[in-house]
Amino acid sequence: MPAKPTLLVAAHGTASPAGSATTAALVAAIAAARPDVAVSLCFLDVATPRLADALVAHSGPTVVVPLLLSAGFHVLTDIPSVVAGHSDVRVARHLGPDPLVVDALAARLALVRGPAPVATTVLVWAGSSNPAAAADVAQVAQRLGERLGRAVSVLTLGADVRAALSGVAAPVEVATYLLAEGQFADNLRAAAEGLATVSDPIGVHPALVALVLARYDEAVAD
Repeated sequence: MPAKPTLLVAAHGTASPAGSATTAALVAAIAAARPDVAVSLCFLDVATPRLADALVAHSGPTVVVPLLLSAGFHVLTDIPSVVAGHSDVRVARHLGPDPLVVDALAARLALVRGPAPVATTVLVWAGSSNPAAAADVAQVAQRLGERLGRAVSVLTLGADVRAALSGVAAPVEVATYLLAEGQFADNLRAAAEGLATVSDPIGVHPALVALVLARYDEAVAD
């Protein structure tokens, strides 16, 4: 029986030790959940090994799974350009806006929610100039709102998050639409201090592990 394609997780990369540890732990969880598949990690920015080098190191059939929540430069331009010319490499879909992402977001919110009824839920993301990324995030907010039974608005970390949170009905909870710790998460907590409870980034969650493997399986079957 031929070996299954390598699952190459392509993460963005971060200078944050905590963020890097989270990514490594997530990839370890993915490998543990599918012991019959070789699982490796590479990065698109900041950290090494980069995707191009990883593809050279992992000869043979490979499925690249972008560990990215939204469409944007890396999904639409960067990864396709690096993979071009590798006939035995397939690229899976990015993670959002899948219902499993919403499962993980809702679980993270539940962990920080207090006893008082929540009046406002806000989904905060890192932002992108690409309309496809914004459309992905809007769909996630809609699905999270359907899950919670109230509208969920979207804020971008590049905007004045503190002013926006000050202008909505309290109590406020923030769903952190990030995969791991790092500067973005730190900035969000600072902006929301005293105004809202903030969930942790999605991190290592069973729903995220299942989603990465589902993306891999889709690409293999395609």
